[in-house]
Formats: sequence, C-alpha cells, structure tokens
Amino acid sequence: MASTSTGSKSASSSKNPKDAPQRARGRATRTRLLNAGVSVFSRRGFHATRVDDIARKAKTSHGTFYLYFSSKEQLFEELVSEVAEEFNSLTDGLPVIRDTPEGREALEKWLDAFIELYRGYGPLIRSWTDAESPEAADGPAVPDLLGRIARELATKVKVRSSNRLDPAIASLVVVAMVERVNYFLATDQLRGDGDLVGVLASIALDAFFGPGH
Repeated sequence: MASTSTGSKSASSSKNPKDAPQRARGRATRTRLLNAGVSVFSRRGFHATRVDDIARKAKTSHGTFYLYFSSKEQLFEELVSEVAEEFNSLTDGLPVIRDTPEGREALEKWLDAFIELYRGYGPLIRSWTDAESPEAADGPAVPDLLGRIARELATKVKVRSSNRLDPAIASLVVVAMVERVNYFLATDQLRGDGDLVGVLASIALDAFFGPGH
C-alpha cells in the first residue's frame, strides 16, 4: 500500500499546475539557446564557436547553457537533426519534372519552398560542410542532404529516351546551382530582387530538356 500511495503522490505532484510556468520557461530557454546556436554557428563556424558565444547570444549564462546541453557538440547535433528532418521532408515532396506548364509550375512551387527553408538554415549548412570537422561529420544525418536531393531529383526528371542527357549529372548540377544561389542570398552576397524562382526554374528546365524546350 505504501508504494501505491507514493506513486499516486508522485503522479499528482508531477501534474501540479504550479510547475507549468517553470516548464514553459525551460522550453523557452532551450529554444532560445538553439536559435542562438543557429546564429553563432552560421556566423563563426563550428570550430570558432564557444559555449560562451551561444550563451551570450541567447542572453543567458554559461551555467544555464549546461542545464540544457552537455556541450556545443550536442547542441550542434540537435540542430543538424532538425535541419536534416526539414530537408528530408522537402526532398520527399519533390514533384515529377516534365516539359509541360504543369511541370514548370510544380518545380517553381518546390523551389520556392527550398528558398524559404534555406533562408533560415543555409549558413548553418555551410558551417558544417565547409568546416570539415570530425565533430560536424559525426553529427546525425549530416552525410549528404544536397546529394540526396540530387539523387531524388534524377528519378523525377522525365526525359525522352532519345535524349542523351544523363539525369543524374544534370540533377547534381542543378541542385548545386540552386544551393549556391541561395547561399549567396543567405549571406547577403546577392539580392533577391526579381523573379528568382522563375529564373532558377528556366535554367533547370533548360538543363533537363535542352535550350528552348
């Protein structure tokens, strides 16, 4: 009976409404640290970033950081997992690419989603691909997000059998182009004025189906 009573008390106390504000503050602090990590890793790169940099950006203390993460590596890995999940979902949504108005419309819609996602995570992606650090390479799902998009895109391009184009190579070139343009946008090296999505779609379709398709 004693153990049952203890269990009931424990369950009851865990649902104490007075704990809710504290839990909410904890979630908010953790989110603030993750957002600070995106900003600092993007700006300084993995190796140069220190825990103090992240804590300062999050407007909290060094000690508070360690209440939520054991190291900058752990925070980085969580960010990598989050980014990978988002990009994998985007990749799963790649449309079939055909030389039709509908095919162009579907491609433009997907490119627009890519630009929006990259706007938030692009510099962070560059920080782990450019750093070539063991810590970054060991992070979950870092392997090859853009490569996966290129491989999936190659299966979605519907070209005539008489076309000598290699969809795999063309897809890799297109994805590299799209990523680099978005990196320049994310790092303020390029302005996004004009019909960027339309231009990217036209170049991609020319690559897949030939100029003047």
